[in-house]
Amino acid sequence: MRKHLFLLLFFSSFVLQAQYSIVGTIDPDHDYSWILLYKIENGDQSYVANADVIDGEFTFDVDENEPSGIYRAYYQIENSLYVEFIYNRENIRFSFDPNNPDTSISFSESKENKIYQEYYKTIKSRQEKLDSVQVLYFSSTEKKSDEGLLKTYKSYLSDLKNAQATFEKNSENFLANHFITASAQYNAEVPHKSPELYLEVIKEHFFDAMDLSDSILRNSTFVNDRLNDYVFYLNQAEDLESENVLQKNAIENAIAWIGSHQELLSNFEEELIETYAQRENVEMVNFVLEEYYKLLPPAYQSEELIKRTEASLKTALGSTAPDFSWTHDGKTESLHELTGTDYYVVLFFSSNCPHCQMEIPEFYKFISEIENLKVVAVGLEDEKKSWEAMTQEYSEFINILDLDKWSSQKVQDYGISAIPTYLVLDADKKILAKPEDFEELKSMFETR
Repeated sequence: MRKHLFLLLFFSSFVLQAQYSIVGTIDPDHDYSWILLYKIENGDQSYVANADVIDGEFTFDVDENEPSGIYRAYYQIENSLYVEFIYNRENIRFSFDPNNPDTSISFSESKENKIYQEYYKTIKSRQEKLDSVQVLYFSSTEKKSDEGLLKTYKSYLSDLKNAQATFEKNSENFLANHFITASAQYNAEVPHKSPELYLEVIKEHFFDAMDLSDSILRNSTFVNDRLNDYVFYLNQAEDLESENVLQKNAIENAIAWIGSHQELLSNFEEELIETYAQRENVEMVNFVLEEYYKLLPPAYQSEELIKRTEASLKTALGSTAPDFSWTHDGKTESLHELTGTDYYVVLFFSSNCPHCQMEIPEFYKFISEIENLKVVAVGLEDEKKSWEAMTQEYSEFINILDLDKWSSQKVQDYGISAIPTYLVLDADKKILAKPEDFEELKSMFETR
């Protein structure tokens, strides 16, 4: 499941000055040498600046004309690790633990962040108290117990409502007000006896506090985060088939709520596609792609995303592996026509790959002891000679030479981006597994 970070919010400072500063401290200090600053706008992010990290501290000097909005400071961009906030002409100073940025971040300067963070902590604590009473009420079977829980519930609900109203009032002159108001969670006036009814009512009122006519809210990451919560956290089931049914209905409801806001629809649907593709949930990827995303105006579609996603579906777990053919002793053969064993491993490698040179001999020795497995080894090569020299020892493999290397149709069909790559197929050529490395593949067959 996707990892959520707080929206850390900033509002405008009316003090006239040439520039503002964003100062962060990584605590405890880690081995990061630089930080990248990006601005988030309409779901996209654009580079703003970078800063060196010296003794765990970094500083961005921001020009007074830099537009307000949500910003991200990436400290490990390859793994999408960042702290997120809104800059709006205000000096900012904070520290965080990079191993746990969402709960460890602390602001020593920034009125906006302080009021929002205090709001979050206060409301979270009071909501948890209210929820604990609701859980007890589900299982209570005695009238006296019910009466006591009902009284406590109403008291906690009153405290929660008062806190929400107080923060909304106190933040009226802050940008945080947009998000504080939109965060108000619906709670019934009296607790429910049925967990199913409780969940149904939560879903029914999930979007009550969010107003999409608010452009600040609409163009933030807040709405998309909430949409994903609605689909993935409120619609879970014990089996995939039931969960897909629930989430299809949730997606339909969410898209109906978004209405004609095309930018928001596009961002939401793209994130759904990428999430389901990562989970290799082919049914849900196709549902979002065909029923919604491809029906958006062309300007709101990404052809690159569509092509990349459709390519990834070809090798999703449970899919039939893409077929390919080769010539052996003057005869054309193909993957799908192979018979006579329970399992196949399609291996992509290269004779010029140092890692392959070390790993493939060990792999060959291992699979030679497995009777019900056959290897189809595709060599992605620049020339034939080195491939012949390497594969002459591998007589148990079906060895295939592909001189198109990275531009090969096989590479495109299988989405190969690194070698060696292994895919395990069953007798019908359906993909059973895509082990990360030889050790993972080895463990699969050692347990059979």
